[in-house]
Amino acid sequence: MTTRIPITILSGYLGAGKTTIINRLLSGDHGRRVAVLVNDFGAVNIDASLIETEDDNTISLTNGCVCCSIGDDLGAALDAQAARHIPPENILLEASGVAEPKRIATHVGFWPGFELDALIVAADAETVRNRANDKFVGQLVRSQIRHADIIALTKTDLVGPEAARGVKAWLRNQVPNARIFEAPNGTLPVALAFGADRASNALSGPVEPAPHSHLRTVMCVPGTGLSRAGLARAIEALPSSVHRVKGFFRDLETGRMTLLQCVGRRHEFLEAPTDTETVLVLIGVGSDTEMNGAMDLLTASDALEADPKSTFAARISD
Repeated sequence: MTTRIPITILSGYLGAGKTTIINRLLSGDHGRRVAVLVNDFGAVNIDASLIETEDDNTISLTNGCVCCSIGDDLGAALDAQAARHIPPENILLEASGVAEPKRIATHVGFWPGFELDALIVAADAETVRNRANDKFVGQLVRSQIRHADIIALTKTDLVGPEAARGVKAWLRNQVPNARIFEAPNGTLPVALAFGADRASNALSGPVEPAPHSHLRTVMCVPGTGLSRAGLARAIEALPSSVHRVKGFFRDLETGRMTLLQCVGRRHEFLEAPTDTETVLVLIGVGSDTEMNGAMDLLTASDALEADPKSTFAARISD
């Protein structure tokens, strides 16, 4: 009898901390051969000292793990892993932040040579309740949570113990039979990620119609370098309809390529590989005028001025 490779799906809304969890698992000394299939290859900021080999679609690590880009064909990506000289023991599949994970679970759970281990949903302790009640994306967020076998409650260190307990109680009310674990700084026990064997919610019930999330995406390639300080001020002025900002830019002060990750007002800058292409992506539920104005604020030279809020108001009123 051929052994099927177990798949763990990692889902969660934009900015919930999926990439941080992936980075922790990839760099962990857990003794497992894990293949991590991701959508955004460049956002996985792997420590260079852990990389053994690298090509356009695959990074092999010294601990036996591999990180691969899904590309346009998930089935082909799975088949490629099964065909490896030494196949992985587990697969961790990152779902897009706006994906309906139930559909993915149904697809991969019955793919020849594979079986669904569990659907893990990352939930941001700071924003998940607001997102679940949002008139534009609430249906999507609630659907993601409802089909979770395991919920990784992220960013609990940012809200404090009492608020974290409140969010956990709310989550238990939403999905009583899911296991809920705090994942501060993206740390998730390996035994939960691989070998949980809890796929129940993910495969139960019919596949629901894909919720219409009203999300808009604006992408831009900045023509010049950007200042971290200027970007930080601009981020403070962004409207609440902007849910996520991410991308790469050249730091004016250091001349180095830099990764920007932003959820709401919280943001971080990380050094990126020198050959990374410059691009900024903004995702939210605002009007076209509002979203384009927000991107202009981030990329234009006047984003470095001391009063970006007035600049933004002027841009969207033009």
